[in-house]
Amino acid sequence: MAYPLPPTSKSAVKRAGEAIAAGAATTADFEKVDQWRASHGYVINTFQAWLKGHINKRDYYIEFAQRLKRRNTVVGKLRRVGPDGKPLISNVSGMHDFAGCRMIFDNIQELEDFRNYLHSSQVTRNVEHKLRHNDDPDKYNYIERPKATGYRGIHDVYRHYPRGTTRQQTKKPWDGLLVEIQYRTRAQHAWATAVEISDLLDGEQTKFELEQSDRGKFFALASEIIARQHEGIMRAFMDASDGDLRASLQEMERSLGILRRLELLKQFEDEELLQKHNVLNIYRDDDGQPKLKVESFKTAAPAIERASELEASATSLNAVYVRSDNPKQLRSAYRNYFYDPIDFVKIIQDESGL
Repeated sequence: MAYPLPPTSKSAVKRAGEAIAAGAATTADFEKVDQWRASHGYVINTFQAWLKGHINKRDYYIEFAQRLKRRNTVVGKLRRVGPDGKPLISNVSGMHDFAGCRMIFDNIQELEDFRNYLHSSQVTRNVEHKLRHNDDPDKYNYIERPKATGYRGIHDVYRHYPRGTTRQQTKKPWDGLLVEIQYRTRAQHAWATAVEISDLLDGEQTKFELEQSDRGKFFALASEIIARQHEGIMRAFMDASDGDLRASLQEMERSLGILRRLELLKQFEDEELLQKHNVLNIYRDDDGQPKLKVESFKTAAPAIERASELEASATSLNAVYVRSDNPKQLRSAYRNYFYDPIDFVKIIQDESGL
C-alpha cells in the first residue's frame, strides 16, 4: 500500500506552519503542511497493528479506533492565538496528534491495567517505539489533572520506530513521526462526544476555550458529576458538594437548553455502509440541517485524499478519514460524527435529575 511520504525537510514544514499561523501562507505552504499530515497515515497503520496485538491478549473488552487529524483542525490550531495575541502553536512538526489511536475501556481499573501493561518491560523490550515523555509518564494524565474544560482521559505520545529500525543504517521516511494514544473510559468518552456534537450544532469551540463561558462551565460541571458518580473520583469544584453540582447544572440547563438539543438529535442508522476505510462528512442540507454522509474505500490512500478534498470545500462542515476493522466499534468510538450523544444525555439525566 502506498502512503504519502513526509516532506524531506522538517524545517520547511515548520516554516510553512509559521506562515499559516501568521496569516501569510501561500498555497505551497498549505500543501506542505497537508503532505506532512497525510504522511501520518503510515504511522496509524503500524500502530493499530501493534496495539491490537496487545489488546487481544487482555481478558476484558477494549474498544479501538483510529483517525488522521483533519486538515481544517490543523489549520485552526495554527491560527489560534493566546491572550497576548500570539499564536499558541506554530511548529507543525512538533504537533503530536496528527496520527491518533483511541482506546475506550469499561472502567478506570481496566484502563490503568492496560496502560501499565503497555509501559511494562514485558512489552517495551520487544518494540522500538519510544514514549516521547518517558521521563514523565503522566505528563498528559487528564484523569488526575482534568483540563479546565472538564476533559478527562490520558494521552501517551510515541515516536514511531518499527522493530529493527534503530539498528538499520538506512531509515524509513516515516521513522520518528509522532502518534498520540488516547485512553478513555466510556463515561469520559460520552462527555467528550457530547462536547464535540454540541459545539458543532451551536458553532462554538468549547473544547478549545481559553476563558470559560457559561456553556463551558456547564460541561465542566457535567464532567465532575460523571467522575464522582461513575468513577469515584473528585478532582474539580473541590468546595462543592454533589448536591451543589446538580443544582448548578440544573440552573444552567434551564437557561442554555444544551441537553434538550442533544436529546433531539437523530441517530445514524446506515451502519451497513461502514467499511475498513471511511470518510465521514458532515454537511448542511438545503434546509440548513446537519447531515452525515459516509464514503467507503478499499484502501487508505484514496480515502485520505477524499477527506482532504471535502475539507477544502465550502459545503462540508466536518470531514475526517477514519479506519476500523470493526464498523460497530468505529461508530461508537467516533460518535460525534454519527450525532449520537445518547450516553451523555442519559448519564446526566440520571445523575442530575434533569
